[in-house]
Amino acid sequence: MPDDELYAPVLYSGWWAALGVALLLLVVGWIVFAFLSTRASAEEKAQPPAPRLPTGPYDPYAGLRAEFEAHLDAVEQRYLAGELDERGLHLALSKEVRGFASGRLGVDASVLTLSEIERMTGTQHLTRLIARYYRPSFAEYDVDPLARLDEHGVTPTGRDSIDRARTVVRTW
Repeated sequence: MPDDELYAPVLYSGWWAALGVALLLLVVGWIVFAFLSTRASAEEKAQPPAPRLPTGPYDPYAGLRAEFEAHLDAVEQRYLAGELDERGLHLALSKEVRGFASGRLGVDASVLTLSEIERMTGTQHLTRLIARYYRPSFAEYDVDPLARLDEHGVTPTGRDSIDRARTVVRTW
């Protein structure tokens, strides 16, 4: 190439600069949007934290626990009043425990089989309890003829089943 033929540099068009500025503004806008949309609202910040357990961490299921404690109290009262026999008690307890499990797991546990619940993570106490309720629920008799009844007509099995249901609701 001869030395006397010099060409001026090629300038970029003005729209390239405008496109660069537009992209820069788009990225900044996206970052601001992501930051603002993930912040807690004033209503969320104003809500009191979940109650503390005696062991320390906050319990996100405190309301659910209180609700099902009340349900278990109602089942116990019906049992003590003689409205439920042993079979009816275990069916009612199974219903209430499965209702609690539904709220705890986020899945309708009332339609799950015992083996399906066993396959879920962290449900060991629940599956042992439900398995324990199967025998009285499907027994041939309403009240075990060999069971010793206390002064209220309550069997030790019935009392123990209510206590175990409360333990699962309180600790799981």
